[in-house]
Amino acid sequence: MDKLLTIVIPTYNMQDYLHRCLDSLVLYDGALMEQLEVLVINDGSKDNSSAIAHEYESKYPNSFRVIDKENGNYGSCINRGLKEAA
Repeated sequence: MDKLLTIVIPTYNMQDYLHRCLDSLVLYDGALMEQLEVLVINDGSKDNSSAIAHEYESKYPNSFRVIDKENGNYGSCINRGLKEAA
């Protein structure tokens, strides 16, 4: 199924807020959830941001995807998300 909406979440050392952010994107309607793509772009975080994001990728493999990259900047995260979007 094609994705209807892609959301790019640039992340750098956001472990204290990432659960809340990603929880807000979980839809309880399975059909709608299948149409959603969430790309978490981890910009070289030094905390547990990547591990948290990978938890969501494991729970919702058809909707959440994590891309770990070296630290760049906000713009590099957005550009990577645009390149990876379905």
